[in-house]
Amino acid sequence: MVENFGGNVTFEPATHYTPRSESEVLSILARHRGQRIKVVGRLHSWSEAARGDEVLLDLRHFNQVEIEQRPAGMWAQVGAGCQIKKLLIDLEKGGLTTPSLGLITEQSIAGAISTGTHGSGRHSLSHYMEEIRVAVYDSATGEPMIRTISGGPELRAARCSLGSVGVILSVGFGARPLYNIEECIARHATLEDVLRAEVETPLQQFYLVPWAWNYLGQHRREVDAPLSLFAWLYGLYCFLAFDVGIHLVVLLLERLLRSRWAIQSFFRHLLPWTVIRGWKVVDKAQNLLVMEHDLFRHIEIEIFVKRSVLAEALGFSQELLKHFGGEQDALGSATRGRLSSLGLLEDVESGAGLFTYNYLVCIRKVLADETLISMASSDDEAYYALSFISYAHPRERAGFYHFARCLSDGMVAMFGGRPHWGKYCPLSPSQVAAIYPHLPEFRAVCDSLDPQRVFRNDWINQTVFGDE
Repeated sequence: MVENFGGNVTFEPATHYTPRSESEVLSILARHRGQRIKVVGRLHSWSEAARGDEVLLDLRHFNQVEIEQRPAGMWAQVGAGCQIKKLLIDLEKGGLTTPSLGLITEQSIAGAISTGTHGSGRHSLSHYMEEIRVAVYDSATGEPMIRTISGGPELRAARCSLGSVGVILSVGFGARPLYNIEECIARHATLEDVLRAEVETPLQQFYLVPWAWNYLGQHRREVDAPLSLFAWLYGLYCFLAFDVGIHLVVLLLERLLRSRWAIQSFFRHLLPWTVIRGWKVVDKAQNLLVMEHDLFRHIEIEIFVKRSVLAEALGFSQELLKHFGGEQDALGSATRGRLSSLGLLEDVESGAGLFTYNYLVCIRKVLADETLISMASSDDEAYYALSFISYAHPRERAGFYHFARCLSDGMVAMFGGRPHWGKYCPLSPSQVAAIYPHLPEFRAVCDSLDPQRVFRNDWINQTVFGDE
């Protein structure tokens, strides 16, 4: 039995392999010709994209990191199953790092790009992939083969494909020199204030504090400066306060006390005392840009919206959180009118008081990706990712699911929002078609590389390809 990190997706594949070589992968494909084949990463995902009920491949042994000098710069060739944390260590030995970095380092590189994993202030990791080697079936002979994708629509599709272009064996990208980040935490009363700081700190991520409804900003910028003397102490503080402390308090309030009042009071009155503001620290990028967010099991939905609708989308999110948290008249008349015209009001109204949000809302800017269906794929402006997390026990997530569906439906219909492929993703086929203008091109590339459609599961077939 296979279970994902969040405990919300479990399945039992008919056949499960952990190959050690490319020739072994080709042999497996030959042996199971005509059956559906899925690859699993480290399962740090909440969507149905990783489900593989027939043949499941785990490429954890494909973890090599090879570095070479090329005319354009340093090049990294990385095995598909290599975890981000190992990749960072191996690159650092050569004075290098990745061009972008997400919060979590537990993921495999192939899993990270296949779902559009991102950090803040740069493109998603998918955007930077310049070469992707995949095992597929030859369209003429039907025999397994290895194909290198390095340009055109095929590369833009393979950069974020949910595994639908074949079995990714390795990826290649330009590695960049190690760099340092300066970080400082500040509190802001309004969204306008925290966005204004983005000019000086373009790598910042910030948080909407629920129930207080103000903002905390982790203001970050790349600097050419030495490490701070007490960078280690700041790292220890962040680990104890954010990665562990806040989570333990939330788990206590959510699972033991089960008190809506206590949760809301914590964020309104106690959380500010845990945050040291104004402490400027310079440390390695891979130390400041990541968190140990995988220490406690949770579930998450993340919605991407463009900058032009960010304020309005956050306003809607706040109304919805208050409504589900039990506040009467939380939904404004304008919001009610829009939801009613879209046929969504009844579902939202039925969620009143069913779910008390219990964590910070993390907000990160993602530059426009050169991909076809990553959440930040865009021909014009950047996106902002709004992450909503719940630490309710896996058996007590009904309120979260109701909230997440209402949030997703409202964001898609009103703001063209895009739920993260790797998080809880309650999209319908019609919604996917509406928010991804390059979807027809993506489908055509996948059908070309996988005409028998064996590298998809039911969820991908129905949601992304619109199959019945």
